[in-house]
Amino acid sequence: MKPIRAVNPCPRVAVCVDKTGAYGRGVLRGIAEYVELHGPWSLCLDHHASGHYARDWLLRWKGDGILAYVESPEVARHLKRSGIPVVEVFGTRRDLGLPQVANDDQAIGVLAAEHLLERRFLHFGFLGYSDAPWSDLRLLGFQGRLAEAGFQARAFACDQKPGRLAGWDRAQTRVGRWLGALPRPVAILACSDRLALRLLDVCRRAGVSVPEEIAVLGVDNDEETCRLADPPLSSVMDQSARVGFEAARWLDELMRNRGSKSARGQYPPRLIPPSGVAVRRSTETTAIDDPQIARAVRAIREQACEGITLQDLLRNLGFSRTTFYERFEAALGRSPHQEILRVRLDRVRQLLMQTRLSIGEIAEATGFRHPEYLQVAFKRELGMTPGNYRRAAGPR
Repeated sequence: MKPIRAVNPCPRVAVCVDKTGAYGRGVLRGIAEYVELHGPWSLCLDHHASGHYARDWLLRWKGDGILAYVESPEVARHLKRSGIPVVEVFGTRRDLGLPQVANDDQAIGVLAAEHLLERRFLHFGFLGYSDAPWSDLRLLGFQGRLAEAGFQARAFACDQKPGRLAGWDRAQTRVGRWLGALPRPVAILACSDRLALRLLDVCRRAGVSVPEEIAVLGVDNDEETCRLADPPLSSVMDQSARVGFEAARWLDELMRNRGSKSARGQYPPRLIPPSGVAVRRSTETTAIDDPQIARAVRAIREQACEGITLQDLLRNLGFSRTTFYERFEAALGRSPHQEILRVRLDRVRQLLMQTRLSIGEIAEATGFRHPEYLQVAFKRELGMTPGNYRRAAGPR
């Protein structure tokens, strides 16, 4: 009888991620995908990690690696002294000295500004948190992109934890006073979906119409939260699953090289850009003085990928072709054809990043008659083929 060969033990990995929010759930999905492809790992799961841990939480644990939400510098020092490879996955602060994979918060602010600029707003606001470096980075990207376009954003910072109900009401009153001082119409980026919900509550209390008077954009695209908001909330889509996948890949590398000089080095954070904006009712508006052109822009936004044509628009508006082109370009600075193409290509980019659909399937879903047309238009407008774009930014 042949002896049974010893099986190499699986790496023991602690995963400390709060799954109560969309970001944490996405990180866990990405970790699961990596382990399915490159495991197995023996996982010790803490689904409710808050970022702070007891001083002795690692005592006598003989694991090989840790993927965790870490917010306390003291905990970070304790982890480094343990000698166990660690990758931090939330990025709420960047001064921990740990390998870190997280959202590119500044890029989130830039993308949010571009989304709101496309809606032709002239006034902008930012609602963030005090003492939150990640919120500050989103503000930095937002203000920087607006400044490039010649605009400013008025910012207001809230406490992350207003405390008791009386504290909540006082905080909402302060946000309401800030909101009341802003010119209208105004487009506001809230640094998270949760804070965007607070802003929508303030608007409801004040009888302010969203999105006609105030357009509201959140971040994280927590699907249930955004769809249940009133009105449904537009949100910047981060790539939390990709954060989890890349963090697991980095940790695997660190565990394999444990003890080597390279494993003890200092690493800059690896930042994952947002994938786009999930557009819902809270920003489904365009700040255009010409109401008929605003109707046309909304129709393009809603139906470009369904094959809407210039003839469809002209038939509904009752314009001559020449008049329509003149008024459209005066309002947006580009032609109706360019706007239809822009909306379609934005959707193509989202599908390339978020799905594994073929180019033919994406062409059919975005209003292109043939995949070849999509390929040519994409390369002309973005400077690379759809395949190269997917390899650079798409799903892993």
